[in-house]
Amino acid sequence: MSIKSHLEKAEESARQALINALAEGEDYYLTDLFNLLNDVRKLNKKVSNTIRFTDNSSQWEEDRLEYNFNLSSDYINRPGGDMDALDNVLDFPKGCLLYTSDAADE
Repeated sequence: MSIKSHLEKAEESARQALINALAEGEDYYLTDLFNLLNDVRKLNKKVSNTIRFTDNSSQWEEDRLEYNFNLSSDYINRPGGDMDALDNVLDFPKGCLLYTSDAADE
């Protein structure tokens, strides 16, 4: 049996126990049974949404050799060259200190 099927049975058992406790008037178990049912339902949802990981390193190597992601182009001299017009847009007075987040942490 899989984890999923065990959790589904556990959820159903907790639900039946809760119904029986309500029917028989055993109020002192209700809080614990509600908590148990909610916990099992949450775990059941987690197991349903689990992403399985496999070792695809050989497939990755085949894909890497098959596809070439070369960023050069006959139409663009160099990537990011269109942003050169934005260099040195702001003129700061001499002696002006600029602090970056890296410099401020020191």
